[in-house]
Amino acid sequence: MLAPETAARIRTELAAVLDRPEARTGLLTVAAQILQAQDRVDFYAELAGPVREHLAHL
Repeated sequence: MLAPETAARIRTELAAVLDRPEARTGLLTVAAQILQAQDRVDFYAELAGPVREHLAHL
């Protein structure tokens, strides 16, 4: 997510997998973990904004 071009390519290449319900559950789980840990892990703090934006599109 910090590299939008790479993220877009991954979403395009893996669309058939990422569009499945179980993938959505996985994405929501990872997003929740990142947001929950953002105060403890600097890298997660950097990802918090982009993760929130991505969640709006799920």
